[in-house]
Amino acid sequence: MNLDLWLVFLGGVLLSAVLPGAGAILTLNHAFQRGWRKTLPLIAGQATALALMVPIVALSTQALRTSATAWLLLKGISVLWLLFAAYRTWRAPIIMDDYDVVALTRAAQRFCWGFLTDITNAKALAFLLAALPVFLNPAQPLGPQITIMTLTMVIIDALTMTLYALIAARLRPYFQSPEIRQQQNRLLAGFLVFIAVSIFFIEHPTLIH
Repeated sequence: MNLDLWLVFLGGVLLSAVLPGAGAILTLNHAFQRGWRKTLPLIAGQATALALMVPIVALSTQALRTSATAWLLLKGISVLWLLFAAYRTWRAPIIMDDYDVVALTRAAQRFCWGFLTDITNAKALAFLLAALPVFLNPAQPLGPQITIMTLTMVIIDALTMTLYALIAARLRPYFQSPEIRQQQNRLLAGFLVFIAVSIFFIEHPTLIH
């Protein structure tokens, strides 16, 4: 992959990363609730999922591009997971100290939550299905190209989510009252439902009829 092509790919990745999605909303919510350091395992889980998703999609692009069944299955899983996440966020206990014992307080749990959110993300899959075939050159070895794309997406996404977490952590003192925390949870739950509904109506980006 030459530099000019990589810069174009980088621009697309940056645009995709900064647009709010399920991962960004969950990152913001956890940073508001627990601070940015305790949000890092969640971000690591998202990055791990993306590191697996990019090469899998790149190596099976043709099958995914022509399979309506696979697309509908993943989209359904994504919608159900987001609705479940919205329910959990809506019903989440209000955390008022750093010694809480509610769900997702362990790093491993937050890692798994981030991983499952990204690995079932139909929006991310739609972007990959649309972008990867454009930038992959079948005349050149695929390994180095996929490695460059994977590292680019993982690094940009992790840095963006960390920035979101830092911003949310700085605003955390303004969200300390139980009433504001409850409103915040319900607002973010509403955003997750909105994203789930949006994903439900996403058409397969490259489906060949």
